Amino acid sequence: MENVLFITWDGPQTTYMEGLFMPILSQVQSQSQYKFHIVQFTWGTAERIEITQKSAQDLNLIYTSKAIVRKPFAILGTLFTLYKGILFLKKYIKKNNITIVMPRSTMPALMVNRMSKQNFKVVFDADGLPLEERIDFSGLSPNSKQYQFLKKEESKMLQRADGVLTRSHKAINIHSQTVGYKNSNKFSVVLNGRNTDFFKPNSAKRENMRKELRVPNQTKVLIYCGSLGGQYGWDEMMAIFRQYQEKKANAIFLILTVNKEFANERIPDDLAVSIIVKTVPFTEIPNYLSAADIAFAIREPQFSMQGIAPIKLGEYLLMGIPTIASVGIGDTEQILNSVPNCLLYDHQNPNRINLAVNFIESLGETNFKEIRKQAIPFFSIKKSAESYCNALDKLR
Repeated sequence: MENVLFITWDGPQTTYMEGLFMPILSQVQSQSQYKFHIVQFTWGTAERIEITQKSAQDLNLIYTSKAIVRKPFAILGTLFTLYKGILFLKKYIKKNNITIVMPRSTMPALMVNRMSKQNFKVVFDADGLPLEERIDFSGLSPNSKQYQFLKKEESKMLQRADGVLTRSHKAINIHSQTVGYKNSNKFSVVLNGRNTDFFKPNSAKRENMRKELRVPNQTKVLIYCGSLGGQYGWDEMMAIFRQYQEKKANAIFLILTVNKEFANERIPDDLAVSIIVKTVPFTEIPNYLSAADIAFAIREPQFSMQGIAPIKLGEYLLMGIPTIASVGIGDTEQILNSVPNCLLYDHQNPNRINLAVNFIESLGETNFKEIRKQAIPFFSIKKSAESYCNALDKLR
């Protein structure tokens, strides 16, 4: 049995630990000799932490939360938390006989960079291209001292780590420019897998949900599930739906999001009667996806998007839903070349809206099971766990 310490640094609203990483790490445990400990630095509420703690217990994971200090102001609190965090992690590693330390993203990497390597190896979860994502979408300047400092820490970790996890082959090519291509064997692409028993087509649930939504059998339902904001293709989705609805007036656009206010403020008045916006519990998402005929996985293809693996794309395809997905997002092109009834949406093509509408119109009777069958090798939680095991086994 090898003890692995997964270290993460999160804001107050983050749910990805119990929604994504914990199920994957638990699955890795069930398929291997690796035992996972999780230390989450967070300024989440006590209620938020309790939910995460409960999920860890249910999945047989050892979880510890450490508070990120935010007073008297954020930068000073962060420095204090980093200092105390390094001391805590050193003791934790020794006390729990940790043999592999896995910092996720930049702040945990910064802490591990300040520990001398003794009896443990380091696997850096590079988590896409997070610093470049902040440049693309959060206004961080590449010339700022903050970016240059954090980039230096990331580069130091890339050089030091015994293994590096990415979510796309494109990210490996980008990071290899930092460490040199001769060290590219240390990189491994790991998959963002989902439970295939949870996300699966169900004709009875489809019929029931369409009745609940008052959608006739012949009506096409377009769906988007996830966050909303500048990078999530709102204008593109609205343009596609508007043009399709001009041809099929009874079409429905179902939006599942926690950002209801964003959606409701931006829905055009003339389309409001045909758009349904809901916030639903995670456990209900497959039921609503069952009602859909076409899904949107559109993201603005900025440079940083080459490093991500869209989680919702996997959910759509495991449900067997034909999907319109952006070119330039991680390894999406390579994946969708293997999956039927999907459209690669090229943001550089001036005719892209027409092509998307034509694609929707051309869809006949959907074979949900066939789409799902081709998606499982890329998106099942078992395949995800295998990818982690293969990456960790490289250290032996």
